[in-house]
Amino acid sequence: MNIPIYGLGHHLADDYNNAVLTITNRSCADPYVIYAHGKFYMTWTAGNRVEIWCSPSLLNFEENCSKHNIWQPPHGKEYSGDIWAPELHALQGRWYVYLAADDPQHGNKSHRMYVLGGPPASEDPCNGDWEMLGPVRNMPDQWAIDGTVIHLMGQMYFVYSGWPFEKQEGKNVQELFIVRLASPTETNSEAVRISTPENTWEWSGDAGINEGPQWLAAPDGSWVGMAYSCAGSWTRDYKMATLQFVGNDPLDPKAWKKSREPLLQSADTAPFGPGHGSFIEMEGDFIGVYHGTDNATDGWGNRKARCQRVQFTEEGPHMGKFCGPLTTDADVFRGIKQPPGHHVHVGGMKSFLRRASLKLESIPKIEP
Repeated sequence: MNIPIYGLGHHLADDYNNAVLTITNRSCADPYVIYAHGKFYMTWTAGNRVEIWCSPSLLNFEENCSKHNIWQPPHGKEYSGDIWAPELHALQGRWYVYLAADDPQHGNKSHRMYVLGGPPASEDPCNGDWEMLGPVRNMPDQWAIDGTVIHLMGQMYFVYSGWPFEKQEGKNVQELFIVRLASPTETNSEAVRISTPENTWEWSGDAGINEGPQWLAAPDGSWVGMAYSCAGSWTRDYKMATLQFVGNDPLDPKAWKKSREPLLQSADTAPFGPGHGSFIEMEGDFIGVYHGTDNATDGWGNRKARCQRVQFTEEGPHMGKFCGPLTTDADVFRGIKQPPGHHVHVGGMKSFLRRASLKLESIPKIEP
């Protein structure tokens, strides 16, 4: 049996396994992971192309995965440069990839959101043809990156990071916006700002940043919302926080409640600058996949993909507030053993083994 992920179930925060598993040996900034067709698929910022990596397991992901370059832009287009944070989504029976790209003649200020169309969702996204469908239609003429699709109140919405409407050359501030989707390629509402960097911990020097929004919800629906990244991605200050949906209309800014403190931030040891995370659910357990560096001064380099559990308590999502001890040992991540010189909160080996045996019996076989 090939078990792709190991969960500890829903229990109290003091029973939380905070180990952080490194799943790539190279820098893979902005990792986005989904599970389909018995495989984990990951996209990440390659810069000049879109790659999809797939593996039957998250454990030792890069060593076990196949790598596919699915699209590379032609020269001389408005989307030929700086391809950032591609995301793979299965929507209305087809695979799509959303990406930010700019015009090399105009640089970063020309970053806009684009969408690729791929094979039917019933097929492997690593196979088949991909085509550029163009910019996400009816978006405002606004600097935009990190777009993602969420489903809420029976509708599809597109959430992205953008410069403020009133200050499009104001590169020091990034905010989060939401717009309703009529289809995977077209919006049908005005874009609404739902988050701006208002806390000191959302700033690095003179840069206030909200970016990398990602859907996150408790399995019982007790907490619904998004995680997002804030502060400077080039610093160890990069971190994640949350926006809880507490209203009835996703286009109402008052329907989004920001967390009072970060969800996850750097500790005194690696990984540093945890951010731009995505989240997957496996048999009721949640895993956050985010990038983080080995050294506090690595900047934009060496942002490897890491895994850490997400737990839901009465107060909402919980990741221990700080990154846990880093490991490449799958047994440490599973909670079977502790790393030398560190304390991983596993809540007692007997209780872990009891929960693990129940979970293993319920996990379906994944074909290689």
